[in-house]
Amino acid sequence: MKKLNLLLGILIAIMLFSCSSDDDSNESNQDELIGIWNLVSVENQGNDITAVDCQIEQNIIFTANNTGTEKAPEEITQTPCDFFTVPFNWTRNGNEIIVVVDQEGTFLNEILLITENTLEIVVTEIDGVAVPQNEQEIFKYEK
Repeated sequence: MKKLNLLLGILIAIMLFSCSSDDDSNESNQDELIGIWNLVSVENQGNDITAVDCQIEQNIIFTANNTGTEKAPEEITQTPCDFFTVPFNWTRNGNEIIVVVDQEGTFLNEILLITENTLEIVVTEIDGVAVPQNEQEIFKYEK
């Protein structure tokens, strides 16, 4: 009987330690997004336009506490460059990033590609309204 109890205890212990939790998958997805992403290019209807002039300094920052900022130029070719910064809150669910900007709205972004150093996203909805396919722009960033 003692051997049966010992065997049963070992089996239960193995089952407990072999189980993995899916709770960590969302956290690890968030980790790869966290950081400073610098704009490289914007693609619209198949035309990939390299960042030039003031756009070279445009970036988006995702922080671990689900806040962030986007730094963008007032005018692309203005010299010297004047920038504005927009703070936001964000959440990620798989390949979707929901960005909420106070007094601006909610933006649903689809992640097309994410690697350690590359991020490509497209805004697919603004305040629940779909962005027409021919108006969608793919923003390409690098860390």
